[in-house]
Amino acid sequence: MKRFPLIGISGSIDADESKQVLVRDYMRAVIAAGAIPLLLSLDMGEQMLGECLDQMDGLLLAGGNDIAPKLFGQLPVEALGEVNPLRDQFEVMLVREAIKRQLPTLGICRGIQAMNAALGGTLYQDLPSQYAQLDHSPCHKHAQTCGAQYASHSVMAMPNSLLFAVMGADEFEVNSFHHQAVWEVAPGMRSCARAVDGVIEAIEHVSLPFFLGVQWHPERMFSTDKQAAKLFFALSEAATAYAKRHCKVKMKGKAEENIAMLQATSGNSLF
Repeated sequence: MKRFPLIGISGSIDADESKQVLVRDYMRAVIAAGAIPLLLSLDMGEQMLGECLDQMDGLLLAGGNDIAPKLFGQLPVEALGEVNPLRDQFEVMLVREAIKRQLPTLGICRGIQAMNAALGGTLYQDLPSQYAQLDHSPCHKHAQTCGAQYASHSVMAMPNSLLFAVMGADEFEVNSFHHQAVWEVAPGMRSCARAVDGVIEAIEHVSLPFFLGVQWHPERMFSTDKQAAKLFFALSEAATAYAKRHCKVKMKGKAEENIAMLQATSGNSLF
């Protein structure tokens, strides 16, 4: 009997902090890729989150508001948008727990930024005011005005990267709705795609099988763009493989527990 992999998703908090919310496109894309989406409560502590992730086969870090600069050792700039400390703290914990478990993980927009900040990297708080000034290079518009289902600029993927393997191309079109972005890449991660202006558009872990963050919103293009859909199918496939490996480990551990119990009750070694 087929077992669908379970994908945990982190969501946002509404303005008055009375609701935890998630854009339905994330759920729809995960379901269409053959996995079960589960919204993770931001109110879980470390121990409860750890037990929850032990039941997950994959993780999706969704988009949302800005990340507070104190997470990466900066003071706020004037153009910093709305932040949510609860979500920031939760996703730092979430990313680190996912790394411990080698859990297949896809970060989207804010998700790539949360990955990088949680692991020791830094972010541009506001590309229009910081990127061109700091790097002395032009910065094209990363917040498009056309519909989210339409692409607005191209991205170049690095050869021999996980992203290149997933997308099957070294250049493709993406949408763009952000003003924060990865600046200094975190230890253990590497840049694997950039926009034409040099802004980092994707990062991935240097050794884990599937730990990838992208700056665009593939969930908004999933139903109309085959390239966007590939990211969710890749996450689902990685989660399925993880589930199979995890199941074998759990079965082996259970068998060892049963043998130990029989030995204890019989008083004799079985082997």
